[in-house]
Amino acid sequence: MLLSLTLAAAAAVAGASPAAAPVASRDLSQSVRSEINALGLKKASIAVSIRDVATGRVVASYHADQALAPASNQKLLTTGAALLTLGPAFAFETKLLKDGDRLIVVGDGDPALGDPELLAQSSFLDAAGVVHTGMTIEQLLDSWVRAVTASGVKSLSEIVVDDRIFAREGAHPSWPKDQLDESYCAPPCGVNFHANTLHVSLAPTLGSAPRVIALSPKAPWLTIENKGTNRTGKADRNTAWIARAPETGALTIYGNVKTPLASPIAVGVSDPAMFLAQCLADRIQRAGIPVARARTAKPGEAKPDGTRIGPILRTPLSTVISRCNVESENLYAESLLKRIAAQQTGQPGSWATGTMAIHRLVSGAVGASASPFVVSDGSGLSRDNRVTADGVTAWLAALAADSTVGPAFIGSLAVAGQSGTVRKRMKDINPSLAMVQCKTGYIDKVSCLSGFVTSGNGTRYAFSVLGNNLSERDSVGKLKGLQDKIARLIADSIGAPSKQALGG
Repeated sequence: MLLSLTLAAAAAVAGASPAAAPVASRDLSQSVRSEINALGLKKASIAVSIRDVATGRVVASYHADQALAPASNQKLLTTGAALLTLGPAFAFETKLLKDGDRLIVVGDGDPALGDPELLAQSSFLDAAGVVHTGMTIEQLLDSWVRAVTASGVKSLSEIVVDDRIFAREGAHPSWPKDQLDESYCAPPCGVNFHANTLHVSLAPTLGSAPRVIALSPKAPWLTIENKGTNRTGKADRNTAWIARAPETGALTIYGNVKTPLASPIAVGVSDPAMFLAQCLADRIQRAGIPVARARTAKPGEAKPDGTRIGPILRTPLSTVISRCNVESENLYAESLLKRIAAQQTGQPGSWATGTMAIHRLVSGAVGASASPFVVSDGSGLSRDNRVTADGVTAWLAALAADSTVGPAFIGSLAVAGQSGTVRKRMKDINPSLAMVQCKTGYIDKVSCLSGFVTSGNGTRYAFSVLGNNLSERDSVGKLKGLQDKIARLIADSIGAPSKQALGG
């Protein structure tokens, strides 16, 4: 499904006339400018757009046609494009096939496969019929091992993980080179697994290096070089970190472990599909079934065929876009970008085809407003992305007016004062009178906030506040304060006074 809705059509869908006058738009625009001037930020580039969703009319703007880096506000483009391309009812599906003495995992680009946070929230029924809340990655792998055992196979010539729905490209070329070991830089793969990370738990020991007390998933074949220390002096603290060699994937522990770490260190896995193949081979062999080899699918080999065994692991699109927009998960956004491309082209999704597809969808929705846009990646981690505040609110308004995707899109956003990256922000806006549903964005010297303010009577405004070049003292904090004030100004303007205005 492609978006054919323009802003003029959006007003018709919403049942409003494009000529309708915005509520207190003059006062709102003046108030926005006054708040920006009060910041005293001389080096910052700030852009603001506020748009009435019902009419498509811009009711307040400030440098709203300036092209700026959006940081994670880029996810608003990606998740909206995914809903338009895949449809709200879409679900990612990962299947296990048996082809003679071969076992094949067929990937669908699902970023949630084995995600430890989602597993912890899941429920499952054990063999005795008892319902359990929370699943570990080992229990997930065991469910596949049981399926293989139940199939009657006595040995496997090979385990093949078919990840060819995405091109094998690794990390995005514009991502920060010094951060590629970080979990938030894990690149999308046709078979993502355990958020494409290995969790390493460390504790101090009497020896000269910290002790690895657990790996999740268990990976006994891995060799980890340990260059860490166990200093326990008064000035010492926990500083441990893990580096991954880009070419070989080898891991090295650095830093100090004074006390057992409260949380494991998450380090990116260089080849998640191959890592899953090795995990499965290890567990299946432990179950008494020999495995001759484990590999990933070759580019030119035939499409997978065989008899499905075990459960199909499904993740609804709604779960994925919510993880994007509420928790700001980069892997989820980049997997959507490539899945959009695969859906549209019938070829392995790539950075190039995914970014072109998203730009095409946004341009189709908002026309010339998207001409300054640059889509470099799906998450906003790349500094090459560019949007305008007016273009963002045009996109938001068009999505909100689409009766098919609008409810799912709006419902995927974090709610101010309640959830996600804004759960501690904008608490002075009375939630019974106005709701702020939005997406934050931050990279070094960039802070953005875009979304919707909806009053109790149903009036809805889209807004975008973009800040770049935030190099002055406390400029990021000041910009966040501006974003929150503008949300409150909108709430007051459309008839939903804040707690402060009510004297609360």
